[in-house]
Amino acid sequence: MAKLLPDDVLTIILRCPAPHDLAMSRCVCKLWCTIIDTHRMLRVDLLPHSVGGIFINFHDLGLSEFFARPSTGPTISGNINYLPLTSIVRGHCNGLLLLYSHISRPGMKQFYVVNPATRQWVQLPPPPRPDIGIMHLDNLYLAFDPTLSSHFEVFQIPYVDVFRHRSELNPAIEGIEWPPSTCVLHVFSTRTRQWEERSFVREGEAAGSLAIIRRDFPNFLHNAVYCRGVLYVRCQTNFVMR
Repeated sequence: MAKLLPDDVLTIILRCPAPHDLAMSRCVCKLWCTIIDTHRMLRVDLLPHSVGGIFINFHDLGLSEFFARPSTGPTISGNINYLPLTSIVRGHCNGLLLLYSHISRPGMKQFYVVNPATRQWVQLPPPPRPDIGIMHLDNLYLAFDPTLSSHFEVFQIPYVDVFRHRSELNPAIEGIEWPPSTCVLHVFSTRTRQWEERSFVREGEAAGSLAIIRRDFPNFLHNAVYCRGVLYVRCQTNFVMR
């Protein structure tokens, strides 16, 4: 059928699919691949073709370190000196970095999402405070898939702050299931440029009560993986929230 349509008509048709479907369309035939690449429909220029380096956070150092192989060609710099404040890498997803900086107010942080390949960055507004006062505020996770959209989202997954609340909880709070049957999370999206509430219904049993969940759990174990449209978050007591 591709041979029966003029190239300009094919070009119009190929502008209709979503980025993920358009990427799959490149594999149909050489003609489709040529049209998509010639018109730069996928914006492959914004996607790195190879790994430029890795960021590592050492426990004894205050800032993230960037390690890259020596190269004579164009490289991605790990020096993120174009942000207003010196920042530390908190997370990453498909080429974007989630960073935070300490600001003047005690215990407060400023968060950024940065594309080191293009040196573009977005400053996030302060995340909302969770309803339960014992929840930590800094557990933010990035979700981004450039084959689906140029927009990204940041999820705030609250957890019990065991370091500031080692004493017994109020009995009315101790028995609360975690996660609750309906879990309301705060999500920042570049589509709206603001934090919004989003409800998720729990499947299966709870991981435990707050009294159990608030057991000591090292902060560096709070990591996550975003894969095929699903965010997998490692939470307290080693359960995974999807």
